[in-house]
Parts: sequence; structure tokens; C-alpha cells
Amino acid sequence: MNRRRLLAGVAGIGVVGAGWGVSAGALSTDTLSAAEEHDSLNDAVETIDAPGSTAGEQSIPADGPLVVDVMSVTCSVCEDSMPALVEAYEQYGETVSFLSVSTDPVGFSVEKSTLAEWWADHDGQWPLGIDPQLSVTQALSVSAVPTTVLIDAEGRIVDRLRGEKTPSELTAMIDSVYYP
Repeated sequence: MNRRRLLAGVAGIGVVGAGWGVSAGALSTDTLSAAEEHDSLNDAVETIDAPGSTAGEQSIPADGPLVVDVMSVTCSVCEDSMPALVEAYEQYGETVSFLSVSTDPVGFSVEKSTLAEWWADHDGQWPLGIDPQLSVTQALSVSAVPTTVLIDAEGRIVDRLRGEKTPSELTAMIDSVYYP
């Protein structure tokens, strides 16, 4: 048997097995299941100088509700989501904290100044953090950008949105938890 057929067969068994696991309930597709393994998050993100952001640290959890948007400056969908995030920030920024976290390899192929310029060009107005080692991204169980995570004051993930976001999706996410 040649090697390609063997690998294709093993991959096929994996796909079929995963499909069976999901359909039988043995594997969950719930987006919060990985996050629920953590009782609560207790982390900090390094923030950079950019519009609405100063160099320092942002704690997770914050003093109240926190919207964390995990993004990359090389991601066109992240760019397309910025107007919705700006609108949500302008609506809720007084009562809900916002933090964007860049997964870009800062210090390797991307400089902080590049992030700050991108942030200014896309009307970012809240703290901009970096996660070049992806430790915060992993703690939030984020597997793709953009992902927006809503965290309560105790550090529990209460909701998440993946992919491009609209203002109405962000409003519904925040309102369903904090303004039922």
C-alpha cells in the first residue's frame, strides 16, 4: 500500500470519527465549552501607544464587563469588523470596557509603530494590546481571528463572536448579558 493512500485513509477515518462524535454528542460544538474549563481568567495584556491606548497593561478581568477583540493587522476580515467595533465602543464605552489584542508577531515581522498606524487608520479608540506569544489568545480559547469575546468582571467568558461582526451582532451580544 502506498503512503499517500494510507495517509488519506487515516485522515478519512478521523473526519468520519469526528462527525460521528459531534452527531452522537460525544464531541461538543459549543463555542464556550473550552472556555468553561477555566473557572475564570486572570491575565494581563501589554498595551501599546496608539489612539485611545497607552503603553502599559490591561488586566483581564477588568473592573466590569470587557469586550476583547482578538485581531491581526494582516486580516482583511478584522479590518472589515472595525467600523462595527467603533460603533459598539461609542455606544457602550462608558459602561463596558473594550480591548483589542493583536496576534501579530510584534518584534519579529511587525513593529509596534505598524500596529499604531493601522489602529489610527481604522479609528481605534480603546486600548490596543499585543500577544506575540499567543498566551492570552490561548487562555481565551481563540483559534482564529477575528474573534470577539465578552468577559464578565469575574473573568468568565460569557459569549463570543467569530468572523466579521456587525453593529447589531455586537449590540445583541452585550445587551443579552448586561441589559436583558
